[in-house]
Amino acid sequence: MKGCCDLAKKKWNLYNLINRDKDRPDAVESPDVVNLTFRGFFKLFGRKLSTIISVDMMFVLFNFPAFFGLAIFIGAINDYSLSPQNLSFANIYGAMAGRNADPLTSVKFAISSSPITENEFNIPLLIVFIALTCLLLFTFGPVNCGCAHILRSAVRRNPIFLFKDFFGTIRKNLRQSIILGIFDLLFTVVLGYDILIFFQNYAYSFIYTVGFFFSLGVALIYTFARAYMYLLCITFDLSIFKIIKNSVIFAFLGFKRNFMALFGQIFMIVLIYLLISTGVLAALGIMLALMLYWGIALFMSYYASYKVVKTYMIDPYYDEDGKLLEKAEERPDTTDGEPGPEPEEA
Repeated sequence: MKGCCDLAKKKWNLYNLINRDKDRPDAVESPDVVNLTFRGFFKLFGRKLSTIISVDMMFVLFNFPAFFGLAIFIGAINDYSLSPQNLSFANIYGAMAGRNADPLTSVKFAISSSPITENEFNIPLLIVFIALTCLLLFTFGPVNCGCAHILRSAVRRNPIFLFKDFFGTIRKNLRQSIILGIFDLLFTVVLGYDILIFFQNYAYSFIYTVGFFFSLGVALIYTFARAYMYLLCITFDLSIFKIIKNSVIFAFLGFKRNFMALFGQIFMIVLIYLLISTGVLAALGIMLALMLYWGIALFMSYYASYKVVKTYMIDPYYDEDGKLLEKAEERPDTTDGEPGPEPEEA
C-alpha cells in the first residue's frame, strides 16, 4: 500500500501547490461511487425533488428575518402622504381666497396645487424592522450548514433524516456557521454596494471602470467559492481561514462545474422574472421563487462542488480498493460524526 504522501503527490494541481503539508490527511469519509455527471444531475434531481422542496421551505422559513429587510427595501413600512408640489401654493391659495382670481393666478393655482406623493419613514417601526433584520446574521450561516448537510447526503445517495440532520448539523457547527454566515452576508453586501457605485460612475472615470470590472470578477469568484464554504464547514475540521482559503482554491479548480451551476441558477432567476413580469403568471413566479428556487440553486451548487471536494480532499487518502490509508486511520472522528481522519490543513 502506498503512503498517504506518495498518493497525494501523484498529480500536480493548484490545491497541492498551495497546501504543502502532505502528512496530514484530509479525508473524512469512505469514497462513494457516485455518477456526478451532467446527465446524472437530472436523474438525481428527479429522485430527490421532494427533499429539495423541503430544503427550500426550511431555508426560507428559518431565514425569516430576511422578510423584514425586504419590507424595508420595498417601502412596505413607509408612510405616504399627498402634498402640493410647489412651495408657493400657500401664497397663491391665499390670493385666490382673498379676491377674485385673474386668469394668470388661476393657472398658477392649478399648477402649484397638483399633488405629489411624499414617502416618509415610520421611524419607530423602521428601528424595530432593522433590529429584526439583523437576526439574519445569526440564522444565515447555521441554516446554510443544515441545508448543506441534507443536500450533501442527497448527492452521495445517503439516507436522509430531514430534521435530525438539519438541527444536528447546526448544533455541531454552530459557532463556525455563525461566523461564516456573518462574513458571507457582510462581504456580499459590501461587494454589491461597490458594484453599484462603480456602475453608476464607470463612464466618467477610468478608475471607476477598472473598479467595476474588477468587482464583477471578484463577485464571480466569490459566487463560486460560496458553494464550498458551508460544505467544507460541515465535512472537515478546519479553521475559518482555511475554509475560506480552500473555497477560493476550489472556485478555480472546479471552474467549469461551478459555471454550469451558476448558469442553471441564472436560468431559474430569468424564468421567475419572466413569469412575474407577465402579470397573469405572477403568482406562479412567486411560488417558484419561494418553494423551489433556493432548494434547486443550493442543490446545483453542492452537486457541482462535492465532486471537486471529493477529488482533491477525500480520494487521495484511500487506496484503489476504497480503504482508508493507514496514516488516515490514525486520525480521530470528524465533526459530523462519520468515521475518518480529522483534517488539519486543507
